[in-house]
Amino acid sequence: VVALAFQPRDEDLGRYRIVAKLGHGGMAELYLAKLVGAGGFEKLVAIKRMLPHLNEDPQFVAMFENEGRIAARLNHPNVCTVYELGEAKGGLFLAMEFLQGLSWSDIVDRLPREDQMICARIITGVLVQACAGLAYAHDFADVDGTQMPVVHRDVSPANLFVQKSGVVKLLDFGVSKVLTEGRSTRTGIIKGKLPYMAPDRIRGEPVDRRADVFSLGACAWEAVTGR
Repeated sequence: VVALAFQPRDEDLGRYRIVAKLGHGGMAELYLAKLVGAGGFEKLVAIKRMLPHLNEDPQFVAMFENEGRIAARLNHPNVCTVYELGEAKGGLFLAMEFLQGLSWSDIVDRLPREDQMICARIITGVLVQACAGLAYAHDFADVDGTQMPVVHRDVSPANLFVQKSGVVKLLDFGVSKVLTEGRSTRTGIIKGKLPYMAPDRIRGEPVDRRADVFSLGACAWEAVTGR
């Protein structure tokens, strides 16, 4: 599926050689890139590059830097690994592990609902792994033992990625928050996907890990009911 979407490129971005464009969203473009080293070393990575017209917007720059700063601390099998937050050609980019598979939003509408047992096993397998990744973030502690719990704040089917191996990765910590840090969100601005938001987030109230649990519950309801 990914191979069909390739748009060949030939360009350097910092230490990385861009191989192909994989897609884009409202804030960034996604590329397949190659890190080349000595002795024939090569490693495929995904590059998330902020759209050029957003480089002058302090709010979007802060969101992008926040994602890199927080995600780089996290190291768990069910969280997408971020290798580097870099800057090249006047813009920011994230170098992340390259994942092969599909987002849960692409899979959930194609579940074999005629076989309820298989359908339930698939849904449960995905949600259990998502819970494991979130629990790790919610209980995160720095290397010195300092508690630094992270709330994702944008849990949705689009941010759950199912690899070919069956391993589920939690993506996109762009609107996440370390609970021990001060409040930085502008008054009146809500970040994230409205259908999955907990009511306290919509009201602009302080949130904790329960906001992510609510959002994952909404994902579960959609998956189980097919609506």
